[in-house]
Amino acid sequence: MTRADWGVGDGPNYLVYPQWVVPMEPSRWAPLEGQFYNVRGTPAEHTQRDVDPFRRTPPRMEPEKGGPIEKLWEIYDRSKVEPDELKRHQLAWELTKVHIEFGPFFHGSVANTPTLTVAHKDLRNVPVRENLAMGGFSQPWIHPTPAVYDPETYFWANPDRHTG
Repeated sequence: MTRADWGVGDGPNYLVYPQWVVPMEPSRWAPLEGQFYNVRGTPAEHTQRDVDPFRRTPPRMEPEKGGPIEKLWEIYDRSKVEPDELKRHQLAWELTKVHIEFGPFFHGSVANTPTLTVAHKDLRNVPVRENLAMGGFSQPWIHPTPAVYDPETYFWANPDRHTG
């Protein structure tokens, strides 16, 4: 694994960035199954079955039949073609239920960790942790920090010192 668990902050709409809860690439939990997800529907899906999963190219492993990863994939695949928004939200909650029933598959030990923000002492209206809901929700990609904090409203206390 190359990702820290505290970055799993996109829920409950896991369908935007599902790779945190659905193994679909090799850099998070269940990396071999995640890589297998990437080769589904390609010629590589059915090759090298007699080779150790770690020695396959790419390294990959089919999930256990009827197991939690197969269930997650089935739910996620249904969500990709479901036109009804409410039903898609229900499917996102079903993903959560699989994690509750069979997991935990990963465990983060902290949440909403402080994020370092460096601002020049003359730059004003830059929000600080105390000004922000939840102390500044800044880690997940779904939350485009600092754009949501209105950087267009930042200003220089002494603009003459900061011109070209």
